[in-house]
Amino acid sequence: MSSVSDEVIICTDDGSEGTKGVVTVPLSEIMKREKISIVIAIGPLIMMKFVALTTNGSGDLPKVKTFDSLNTIMIDGTGMCGGCRFSTLDGGVQFACVDGPDVDGHIVDFNNLLKRANRFVDQEKE
Repeated sequence: MSSVSDEVIICTDDGSEGTKGVVTVPLSEIMKREKISIVIAIGPLIMMKFVALTTNGSGDLPKVKTFDSLNTIMIDGTGMCGGCRFSTLDGGVQFACVDGPDVDGHIVDFNNLLKRANRFVDQEKE
């Protein structure tokens, strides 16, 4: 990431690497301090949801193009199985294996996607 970025910021809940705490705090600080052209969020769905909310321009911060890396369950890689399906805020449907996995974070219906992702928790533990 550092070879294609002006700055890479790593945040962990426990501070074991990078900054301790939630990613939206340093993100907001940077957005207030300087103009950024793109945000790429890779991590848990809940984190990507709040990054997209931070960068969507609805508050006192500017809108910033944001890509979220949706690492959903992907079985066939063609969208036929529907395992990687996600809803968009305009009521549409996309497939992470076909339309992503890196997608515009501002169109993802994260509430719906979080519910879908929780359906597979037991299988992921196996």
